Amino acid sequence: MAACRRGFLVQNLVHDALFELLADQREPRSAAEISTALGRQHPERTIKATVVRTTLEGLVARNQAQRTKQGTSVFYTSPDASGPAAQTEDSSQQAD
Repeated sequence: MAACRRGFLVQNLVHDALFELLADQREPRSAAEISTALGRQHPERTIKATVVRTTLEGLVARNQAQRTKQGTSVFYTSPDASGPAAQTEDSSQQAD
């Protein structure tokens, strides 16, 4: 039971930290870049890249992050990161 509880706590830490990282960034980032940034923010923890990727995909599934693909690369952003740019584009098209 203790191992299950510990896993839950680690998962929540990663989830919350990733959500904050995505909210703070202004451009799409790869899972590797996000994993590196997470490691810098929490040097006392060892978080595997696979855990970061899985958690990012979970955020995407719950519409708390967006995934974009460019060729074979996958990038992640906060859902709000693309919102203002998309609104500006839509409003300029309406003005024409």
